[in-house]
Amino acid sequence: MRAWRWWRAHTSRQEDALPLALVRVLVPLVVVIDLLQVARLGMVTAYWRTADAGGLSRFSGEHAVVDALSPLWGGPLTWLVCVISMVLTSLGVATRPALLLGLLAYAQLGHLYPPGDRGIDRLLRTVLLVLLFSGAHRRLSLWQHLRKIQCAPRILAWPSELIRFILVLMYLGAGLHKLGSDPGWIDPSRPNPVYRIIADPLAGKLDPVAFEGWHWVGYAFSVGTIALESSALLILTRHAPRWAVLGVMMHLGIAATMHLGMFSWGMLSLYPLLFAPWIVSRWGAER
Repeated sequence: MRAWRWWRAHTSRQEDALPLALVRVLVPLVVVIDLLQVARLGMVTAYWRTADAGGLSRFSGEHAVVDALSPLWGGPLTWLVCVISMVLTSLGVATRPALLLGLLAYAQLGHLYPPGDRGIDRLLRTVLLVLLFSGAHRRLSLWQHLRKIQCAPRILAWPSELIRFILVLMYLGAGLHKLGSDPGWIDPSRPNPVYRIIADPLAGKLDPVAFEGWHWVGYAFSVGTIALESSALLILTRHAPRWAVLGVMMHLGIAATMHLGMFSWGMLSLYPLLFAPWIVSRWGAER
């Protein structure tokens, strides 16, 4: 009973709603921009139609419900529903119904074309699922502003804590995987993986010839990346904002040197939770 009382007290704690509301605004916005980029390239029908319907996907199966409903238009209509729902979620208009519908559509797009369903897509879907059960829709909401409904200054803290814990697992897992898969991440006598990645013609943006002779820069980046990811437990402490400053620098570096789609921006859309103490002290309702 003592453990149960502690658990009830812990999960009933409240916090300022602003950081999680910012995440609710930014995460769908990043997803929308990524989906519109696919439309700009004219690849919506190619990605989310099966080969039998003139698309690329050969992986649609029993989980792709929309494909069973309409092989020709199921995928493109799901893309449209996802875009509209994410826009409404970001604006805070009918947030929970829009978030639920957008989350289901986003998952169906992953089932329709699994090769295009990246790790960042799965992470952001997990975050959106947590947001569905949070009170993030009660702040920064256009719907409440139009209907003259008072926004809630405080919400339950457990959704933010859960997302931060997911980030710890993600960063720690990435750091440990790097250490176990390639000693070159910390051994200067071995070929440096950062140099190989950022000079790769498929993923990197740097000219390998121009970058030749600058391997020490790649080694410094690799050691810094390992150190940052391995110290991700700091996310759960009062030092989270300072850790997040280095995390922002890392993700901006990734965006500048690699073609990884929305990865960096998707990760950074979660950082309001890491900067929460600074955000609340400056703009929060508790100030």
